[in-house]
Amino acid sequence: MSAVSGLQGEISWFGTNAVVVVSIIILVGLFSIQQFGTGKVGFLFAPVLGLWFFSLGSIGIYNLVKHDISVIRALNPAYIYFFFKKNSGAAWSALGGCVLCITDMLLGPGDIFPGAEAMFADLGHFCVESIQIAFTCVVFPCLLLAYMGQASYLMKYPDSASRIFYDSIPESLFWPVFVIATLAAMIASQAMISATFSCVKQAMSLGCFPRLKIVHTSRKLMGQIYIPVINYFLMIMCIVVVSIFRRTTDIANAYGIAEVGVMIVSTTLVTLVMLLIWKTNLFLALCFPLVFGSVELVYLSAVLSKIKEGGWLPLVFATFFLCVMYTWNYGSVLKYQSEVREKISMDFMLELGSTLGTVRVPGIGLLYNELVQGIPSIFGQFLLSLPAIHSTIVFVCIKYVPVPLKRKGFFSVEFVRRTTIYSNVLPDTVTKMSGR
Repeated sequence: MSAVSGLQGEISWFGTNAVVVVSIIILVGLFSIQQFGTGKVGFLFAPVLGLWFFSLGSIGIYNLVKHDISVIRALNPAYIYFFFKKNSGAAWSALGGCVLCITDMLLGPGDIFPGAEAMFADLGHFCVESIQIAFTCVVFPCLLLAYMGQASYLMKYPDSASRIFYDSIPESLFWPVFVIATLAAMIASQAMISATFSCVKQAMSLGCFPRLKIVHTSRKLMGQIYIPVINYFLMIMCIVVVSIFRRTTDIANAYGIAEVGVMIVSTTLVTLVMLLIWKTNLFLALCFPLVFGSVELVYLSAVLSKIKEGGWLPLVFATFFLCVMYTWNYGSVLKYQSEVREKISMDFMLELGSTLGTVRVPGIGLLYNELVQGIPSIFGQFLLSLPAIHSTIVFVCIKYVPVPLKRKGFFSVEFVRRTTIYSNVLPDTVTKMSGR
């Protein structure tokens, strides 16, 4: 929607309704091709993004040289102090604008930042170092040049604040940049969709989300998946949001609150990992949330002022999914505890032997359950309901977790699914098999 809105100033008849319709068409097309995976078009992502960031940096340098190069002084952190000292009342509200410089869809460069950030959700696509190097050497310098170039343009044309990104582009380059910006926005959206699939899959493996159908779209990369229910849910919600808000400003306000909220949650979780997993020194572990958490809370207090202007949306979604995940996890724990409490011991079943009075027929029956040891109580109902059972019954419990095996090149990590299969076999043997 951010890229398409650039046509409003270039084409006189292209109004808000046209922006909404075109955005919905692009959304439907984007979500419709998810089932085919990104493998066939993934090779285009890097060249398009490289061209996108190159154009941002180049246009930024052009505006700096042409209009007012003195804005480079903004790199001096002392101006933060001067700004707060001179505008103590407005400075706090301006912090929310700083967050929106990352997420504001009117400014163009902000589109790709959260999209690439989403790749952290699935390190099967990119390793940590590749993301860090890309952000440090490419993304950050180009965004910095782009924003300084826009600031330089505003020094000469202050009335262009509402449409600064497209107004600051030289007229002869508008259409090429518009095409690149649209493609970059679609790639950023694709990154968010893929990250959502990955997060849902991880939540399912932790027992915190209802089980959904997962389709693997690649034979080589384990991380490339497609979840139909989530895909169509996202598509419907995106269409509803675009139709209701109709302005990129409100959507940017919503994204700002979501972005800061994710930062705070990430800081909290990393602190727990430092304490419980890495066994970091208590003082050092607490310094991490003290430094980063304090900054994030200040930004959160600033963006919360945008709740009435679209910021309520991520809070509603977060509350909804929190209730779904909590309810599912709570029910799953109760179910497992009930199975453990009511399980039947193998010795007891062997003692019953032929007294069960059940007819045995040739064959092998497999009964899946969550118990590593013992026989689930459901087996008792199975015996009462059916007049005959197989001569051999195998109770199977599968526990698996993706374990990073090795880095495969610079851009991906090869995973192995380490699986342990526990099987209790009736009537006279008990075995345990471990495989990969």
